[in-house]
Amino acid sequence: MRFGHPEFLHFLWAVPSLILLLFFGLQRKRKALLRFYKHVDPAHLHRHKVQAGLLLLSSSLLIFAIARPQWGAKPESVAERLDVMLALDISTSMLAEDEASLRRLTQAKEVMFSLLEALKDDRVGLLYFAEASFVVCPLTSDSATLREFLEAITAETLTHSGTRIGTAIETATTRLRSNRNDTTGIDADFGGQKVLILFTDGEDHGEEAIAAARTATQEGVHIYCVGIGKAVRPVPIPLPQGTTTATTPYKRDANGQLVLTALDENQLREIAEAGNGRYYHANTGIAQLTADLARLEKQKFRIRSDGEYQERFQLFVFGALILLICERWLSVTRGSVKRKPLS
Repeated sequence: MRFGHPEFLHFLWAVPSLILLLFFGLQRKRKALLRFYKHVDPAHLHRHKVQAGLLLLSSSLLIFAIARPQWGAKPESVAERLDVMLALDISTSMLAEDEASLRRLTQAKEVMFSLLEALKDDRVGLLYFAEASFVVCPLTSDSATLREFLEAITAETLTHSGTRIGTAIETATTRLRSNRNDTTGIDADFGGQKVLILFTDGEDHGEEAIAAARTATQEGVHIYCVGIGKAVRPVPIPLPQGTTTATTPYKRDANGQLVLTALDENQLREIAEAGNGRYYHANTGIAQLTADLARLEKQKFRIRSDGEYQERFQLFVFGALILLICERWLSVTRGSVKRKPLS
């Protein structure tokens, strides 16, 4: 047992003084009655003593209530969640515009913002990848923080060339695996399923993506791919801000040829299949992605109380209220004083 505000217990030192004061008051009242009457019914004075005792006890209980007594651990609650890592392609090919005035990066971010709404009860992390991969936000339930990180990445900040999807899968798998044994404040009943969602146009300059996806499935990670862009019509890649000139606004190779980019859906389907997941296009498949995620086996866990105690002041307030009601009942129902007047 402990008290949330033990300093209020010092008021209990006033109780003995109140007892003496009430005892002195009752004696004075008895002497005053005997001045006018030969005999005073003892039951009358006893009733006053009982009333005074009830008032003292109720005051003591209220002091304890204000001090916030606490005991007994809070009950554990059971919850469910998925651990989801969102991986965003930030290579320069994501600057391409497959539709008028709509960059691939912008489209990917819009899809991710909407997906965060569906994942608000889960833990979500954020990873950026291009030639290299890095986690910018670990798994968290704070969707506001994730949104801030997503808003911070803009077309003007993309300077990374090349894409290695396999490296992104390996980085995400390592992070999801390291969080599997993170049981701070919880007791995991079972691990549930881990999820990696890739948002990319599918262009890959590495050769290890399929192998990395198969390895990830052995770690219990499901890989889903969201295709950004269009596969039917290659488009040029605008150069990042500050590198464009009037004559070369688009990216060119070493021979001066215009570099074109298109969504590689076949590559993303193969990665998703190897990763025990599915492929979706950003324009049409997000509702299905959300539905598929909802069907995955979530991690069930018990939230510990972290040693916190339950508040018990309500019991003392209730006790004080009962005593005050009894005191008022005695006051209303008290009989008349049986006394004999002086002759």
